[in-house]
Amino acid sequence: MSKTISWKFSQPLTNANVLDDFEIDYCFKMESDFKEFIKNNNAAYPSPNAFDKPCKNLVFSNLLSFNKEDDESVYSVINLFVKNGKLTMLPFATDGFGNMICIKGKQILFWNHENGNAQIVADSLGTFLQMLHEWYQLLSPTKFHITICVF
Repeated sequence: MSKTISWKFSQPLTNANVLDDFEIDYCFKMESDFKEFIKNNNAAYPSPNAFDKPCKNLVFSNLLSFNKEDDESVYSVINLFVKNGKLTMLPFATDGFGNMICIKGKQILFWNHENGNAQIVADSLGTFLQMLHEWYQLLSPTKFHITICVF
């Protein structure tokens, strides 16, 4: 059964070839389903937007834009992920707190900006999107939950 996700405030790609150009410029191959996902939802905000791996109550704030001129674009953070001249993983979304949601091959990873560590969240984009839920489903009406995620 497929989950319905609403994508708000998406921005059209200003260059129809930007994803192909990105692959060439950064020697980083993107899966066709991922490229289609970005084309349809560039810079958008998902609802629901919470996930629980590698720890509970993490947030998928928004997709980064692939438009170079946008403030919150993949190009503004890409250098954090280049090692020895090679892109190690592609940041494509943010949690709004400095951490990134990345893709490497088909795997989705959560990258912690405080220590530079990344952990696998899902084996595919589709699996990751199916994990998304409303954050309030985890909270009781009488308790406030604080989650500290260390990895």
